[in-house]
Amino acid sequence: MHPAEEVIQAMRVTVLGPLTVADGDGVVLPAGELPRRARQVLAVLSARHDRIQSKDALADAVWGNDLPGNHVATLEHYVSMIRRRLQPGSNAASWFIVTRGSGYLFDTGRAELDLAELRTRIRGLDDLPPEGSERLAAHGQILALARQLPFPEDPYADWAEPARTEVQFAAVNALLALAAAALPDDPARSLRLAQEAVGLSPFLESGYQAAMSAAVAMDRPDEALRIFDRCRRVLNEELGVPPSAELVRLQAAALAHRLPRPAEAQPAPTPPPTEPAVSARPATPQTSELDRAAVALGGFVGRQPLLDVLFEPAAPLMMHVVGPVGAGKSAFLTELARRAPGRVGIGHAGSLAGVFRLAWLRAALIDLGAGPDVLAAVDGARPDRALGPEDLELIGTVFDRPERVFLAVDDAADLDAAGVAELAWLSRHCPQLRVVLTYRYPSQVVDRPLAALDTAVVLRLGPLTHAELAPLGDERVAERSGGIPALVPVATRPPEIACAVAMQIARQRTRWMREPAWDVLRLCAVLGPLSAADLAPLTGRPVPEVLTAIDDLVHAHLLSDGPGGTVQHRSSLVRDAIREQVSQASSAHLREKLAAAS
Repeated sequence: MHPAEEVIQAMRVTVLGPLTVADGDGVVLPAGELPRRARQVLAVLSARHDRIQSKDALADAVWGNDLPGNHVATLEHYVSMIRRRLQPGSNAASWFIVTRGSGYLFDTGRAELDLAELRTRIRGLDDLPPEGSERLAAHGQILALARQLPFPEDPYADWAEPARTEVQFAAVNALLALAAAALPDDPARSLRLAQEAVGLSPFLESGYQAAMSAAVAMDRPDEALRIFDRCRRVLNEELGVPPSAELVRLQAAALAHRLPRPAEAQPAPTPPPTEPAVSARPATPQTSELDRAAVALGGFVGRQPLLDVLFEPAAPLMMHVVGPVGAGKSAFLTELARRAPGRVGIGHAGSLAGVFRLAWLRAALIDLGAGPDVLAAVDGARPDRALGPEDLELIGTVFDRPERVFLAVDDAADLDAAGVAELAWLSRHCPQLRVVLTYRYPSQVVDRPLAALDTAVVLRLGPLTHAELAPLGDERVAERSGGIPALVPVATRPPEIACAVAMQIARQRTRWMREPAWDVLRLCAVLGPLSAADLAPLTGRPVPEVLTAIDDLVHAHLLSDGPGGTVQHRSSLVRDAIREQVSQASSAHLREKLAAAS
């Protein structure tokens, strides 16, 4: 027998699309018959493959705040069930769900995983030349894997979101690369690929640009103009920003190609120059009319005292920036980068950690202009061990500058112990370095490695004040948004758009709260300001439980204190969005119930 024929094929787990597991002979195993929680355990370990997950962290991902009484024993039961059902008769030497210390990991050396293969191919792009058939072939392989998003059974789970975003970005980048390559010889294929990219990421202008270029190359200017109109509508209605100058140039080219031309054709008109957005210019003492217009289109407002803290001479080495979903943490870091150009590196621990352990650090170092030797040291990091002093000293040279440098980690709550140790080393050994970490609430990191990075400064991003919103020149913004930064850009948009965003913010901010919280929000939306004594009989909950829900909602800036011990909605947009979900019959019944209780 040929030696190659003796190789035992590994099991294969597929999570890009519906969960499937096949043995070495390709026989599909009964993964779909596993209990729902067991499938979630397998999915979480797949999303975080080759990284040890403590039992507490794994249980937190699977159950959230609804942990079973003995979550460790329950988790061990589900892992045992996965092994029995998917690898019957096997032993610890062949299990692909491996026990490591007090946790588990998905060992891709014992079972193939399509998500791991995709991540390997994405990393492999860095080693390929920027042009050529080899890179295009790699993009084709990435696209073949990324056609379906992972974990469709858990589309809204926090643990699934980073992997879904990662796969979506990979698919869009591959589509645009293949579209650009196809444009000279096959513009029809280029158009199809670009339109698919637009479908996956409708707010990405490069997709529309590729589609318009292909339509013009096909001598279909009307199609190019329709694509432009769609882009303009999406950007204006959803984000409140105009198309870029490049898209306007393509529109002008399509119009010139479409309209009848005289015998001596004149060149297509050049679009008028556009002013840069306010965030692209240095701040001025007074806000001009142009600045107000740019801010109204989504520019940065407020937070001046908090930003000033970062630049104080005695600013601490490490600062935490916290706030609920939509509080503007990412925008805060972007504004920091604008105010200190070339001196701020931003990494996203939540959305990029799945690519490889130090993806967040790599992204930040690229922002700061790190050389290939530094990036190579980061790429060589092991999944279960912090970098050694020699590599850290090399990375530290990036921060060795005459003026202050900022290393910002957005969505930092999930940093592992090794990443925390590396941050601590860099912070202690690089005098000009200041580390800025963002996450939702201090309670989010109590039992996580990040808690070891203690700091005396925690900057809390509360609602924007009336004074901070005054430069927008529209008094409705404060009342409608309640000062919630994510609602400010949509406060004056059509109700169907504004309410959709408001509902998403309300849902995200209440996900960690217990059941009465949403009932309290709904009742205050329908009935107006209410006290705990009013809410207790309406919710059927005891007053202490209602008070806990009220405290949570006030802390999340969804409710605010009103007169006479009542609470009311801070944002009229959130109030209206929730009220729209309640029928008139239910509203009338709730009013009658309140009157009877009074």
